[in-house]
Amino acid sequence: MRVAVIAEQPLTSSSTQFRALQHLPRLRARLGQVDAYVADSEVDRGRGRIDQVRFFARHGVRYGRRRIELERALRGYDAVLVQRGAYPMGPGWVARPLARFDGRVVLDLDDAVFELAPVVAAKGRAGRWLYGGQQARVLLARADAVVASTCALADMLPNRRADAVLPSVPDPEPFPRVEHRHELPLRVGWTGTPGNIRYLDPLAEVFERLGREGVARLEVVSSEPWRRGPSIFRRWRLDEVPAFFARFEVGLMPLPDTRYTRAKAGFKLLQYMAAGAATVASPVGVNTELVEGSGGGLMAGEPAEWEEALRRLAADPALRAELGGRGRAFVERYVDLDAQADTLAGLLRG
Repeated sequence: MRVAVIAEQPLTSSSTQFRALQHLPRLRARLGQVDAYVADSEVDRGRGRIDQVRFFARHGVRYGRRRIELERALRGYDAVLVQRGAYPMGPGWVARPLARFDGRVVLDLDDAVFELAPVVAAKGRAGRWLYGGQQARVLLARADAVVASTCALADMLPNRRADAVLPSVPDPEPFPRVEHRHELPLRVGWTGTPGNIRYLDPLAEVFERLGREGVARLEVVSSEPWRRGPSIFRRWRLDEVPAFFARFEVGLMPLPDTRYTRAKAGFKLLQYMAAGAATVASPVGVNTELVEGSGGGLMAGEPAEWEEALRRLAADPALRAELGGRGRAFVERYVDLDAQADTLAGLLRG
């Protein structure tokens, strides 16, 4: 059997790495030839008007190339596994080769990409068109099977339900373990995309106080710095994953409670846990299931609750180590990549 794996995000994306490329060796063992076609969609974005024009011009060229690539590449395959879409922006035109594909199409979703993300909903008409869910809706109408990362996401799909729920999971084996020190400041970390970094904004005053008192410092790992509050910025690099998680004694996952965020996969929580870090998370969506099920962290809603949780963890390294150990043990039990590959192979065979 010949299978093509299509990923809309670049190689540096966690979605591409852990929901597509991570499965390739196991799918090849089960199905035969499996080839990956990852979108060349990583474009640096400057802050000036000229930089903005260049940014969208480069994306426009790559969007067109992606359509041509897919038209040519899909010939001769029996099935395709599509992770999210064909390209991370633009109308559904780029997904038409997948919609017309004669073989079996399995669509994998780890976000409600068929809806407007909160940051996109706040844009003007052109922005909503450019970053909207057109590709996802085209693919949902065509897909023979759909895989979702959470039960909440599975229930949100328009006009259908997911055929399987497979959580986004990291292999814990490569993750070094964090050292929980007695010395302050407490090393707190957050990692994510620029689109999600605004979820830290309600905590700006919390980290100003904790930093001023020498209690805790925040490190942000992303492609852009957090500009609303105090933090150390470290640019996300694929070759430093998973090592940078071992710098965090506490990992954060703040989320507002919205329909879109309730469908999120909680993947960064599992990465923090894999490194043995304690976690603090908003009680939103799968966060509650992961934190309570693992016993590896604390829940916090209002900023005062976040501050209380971080002060408590800063004062008690033994508690941090205990929570981190529980989280690591949970991830080792929770992750079953062979079972996930069995499910995907079955859906691709049909």
